[in-house]
Amino acid sequence: MPEITTKQVMSVRTKSGAGIMACKNALKETSGNEEKAIEILRKKGLSGLAKRAGREMKEGIVSVKTSDAKVAILEINCETDFVSRNPEFRALSDELIALMLSDENMGNPAENEAAKEKLQQLAIKVGENMQIRRGAVYKLDSNTIANYYIHSDSKKGAIALLNVEGEISSDESLLALAKDLAMQSVAMHPRWLKREDVSSEIIEKEKEIYKESPKAAGKSPIALEKMLEGRVTKFYQENCLLEQPSIKDSKVSVSKLVANTAEKLKIKVEVSKFDCYIVGTE
Repeated sequence: MPEITTKQVMSVRTKSGAGIMACKNALKETSGNEEKAIEILRKKGLSGLAKRAGREMKEGIVSVKTSDAKVAILEINCETDFVSRNPEFRALSDELIALMLSDENMGNPAENEAAKEKLQQLAIKVGENMQIRRGAVYKLDSNTIANYYIHSDSKKGAIALLNVEGEISSDESLLALAKDLAMQSVAMHPRWLKREDVSSEIIEKEKEIYKESPKAAGKSPIALEKMLEGRVTKFYQENCLLEQPSIKDSKVSVSKLVANTAEKLKIKVEVSKFDCYIVGTE
């Protein structure tokens, strides 16, 4: 039997809209004949997605699941809100995120062929394009506290991880803090955790844009420099989680909220990671 190449598989996939494994199996069955492979797929009803290939997938759901050792977050997309509420669609999301916690090979289902094949089969059955957009798994240790927030529409979700040093009698306050940070992420969409995570190129670009704005016209070099400092500070406050005003108390920054909790518990608390998924956005 001739070797089936990736190029052949992708060619049949493009023409048929069927899943990768289905295309590969059809090519094996036809000894590499692409036209006959497509005919087999049509007979099996696996080519029905081809006519829908150009339709956008702007709907979907975000799922989060935790275990003692890991926390996972997943986004899968479809075309319509109706399908995003389909029980089978949601059940598949639950199945995939459970696998993310139990199977080392399922760290990111968007890169796993078996996971994509599962979604493809449901897409064929339901009659809509679907995709696993992204997913991530984070391992937890004895010094890590993790919690999450999922919005009521299941289209927005986030996780937050805290690194803790010191003896604690209860983790309730830390779990509440982590959930507040996840909720903050969903509400305010920070792009980075802290200002040190923002590249100098991005800051220089912000300065360049501000220098060319009407507000900068006619300013002296000293006045302009002060305005640029203020603009950069505001940029950090808008885009860095720890710099943002808390959604629960706008007079307190998120970093201060974390510090207050650490002081109250007499331990060291550091926000080590946050991840926020919102359907249809970066």
